[in-house]
Amino acid sequence: MSPFTRRVLFFLFFLSGFSSLVYQVVWTRMAFASFGIITPVLSVVLSVFMLGLAVGSWAGGRWVPALTRKSGISAAFFYGGAELVIGLGAFAVPKLFAVGERLMLASGETDSFGYLSLSALVLAASILPWCVCMGATFPFMMAYIRERDCGNTESFSFLYLANVLGAMSGTFLAAVVLVELLGFHHTLWLAAASNFTIALISGCL
Repeated sequence: MSPFTRRVLFFLFFLSGFSSLVYQVVWTRMAFASFGIITPVLSVVLSVFMLGLAVGSWAGGRWVPALTRKSGISAAFFYGGAELVIGLGAFAVPKLFAVGERLMLASGETDSFGYLSLSALVLAASILPWCVCMGATFPFMMAYIRERDCGNTESFSFLYLANVLGAMSGTFLAAVVLVELLGFHHTLWLAAASNFTIALISGCL
């Protein structure tokens, strides 16, 4: 790959890591607001987030060779599609949280176990699909790199560095700056704009 292409991919994965951790920070705070500031809520959000990344990484790595071979479409297209879907989560998750909160209120009084079980189910259903797409971005992009340079052995560490730096920036800025200045929804919209930008650039690769 050319140095320019490497810089573009680094930028894309920086943005991807940034938006993913912005989502995690904001979704956690929104979950606290909807379901209570308690340790089980935090544990569920973090567990579902990591589960989604693991499932997405496994499924993406397993399916992307067949997807590109049968469709004849570059893996960059599927990568951009995953980022597009992640961006839609910025608008869907708050609505799903609100629906889940209303359902729990309608269910009436329940014991602690019932409340925690129902809230965990709502949280998992609300955020898992988007986290799966986040996990799929790595194998999709690695498949694209193999299309361009099958002998490349350093791209995973290169992309991982970009993703980690973006994630660190997203965590810090979301917690300290963005939520305070923009609020939950506008911060999510900013993260979604990053995902949509990635999707647009990926379509030009």
